[in-house]
Amino acid sequence: MPSILLIDDDEALRNVTVEILMEAGYTVDDAPDGKSGLELFKTGKHDLIITDIAMPDMDGIELIMELGHANPKPRIIAISGDSQFSESLYLPTARQLGVHSTIRKPIRAEVLLKTVETVLAGPAQA
Repeated sequence: MPSILLIDDDEALRNVTVEILMEAGYTVDDAPDGKSGLELFKTGKHDLIITDIAMPDMDGIELIMELGHANPKPRIIAISGDSQFSESLYLPTARQLGVHSTIRKPIRAEVLLKTVETVLAGPAQA
């Protein structure tokens, strides 16, 4: 089953999302910020990265830019809160940087799983 790296500073959301993904059969590693997420990415083999945008230490935009230098480029889903600021700026910026898909919080399990399935079924390069 595919391996997913989930990066989000909201511990409660991260724990619920890990549980949803694991119940669907995925192997999941998780990290509380972009910096530690990048270190996990470098040490492991992940088929997909799901990253929040607004995080401490290294935000999701910085992480996505850093992952853009990886070869091969990883599949990435960006997630962000449902505020007007994040919707109008963060997710479109993430799309411009080449993420494969975006999801607004709050995340519904069926939307998450369908998006993960679609991204994993598609080409690796965005």
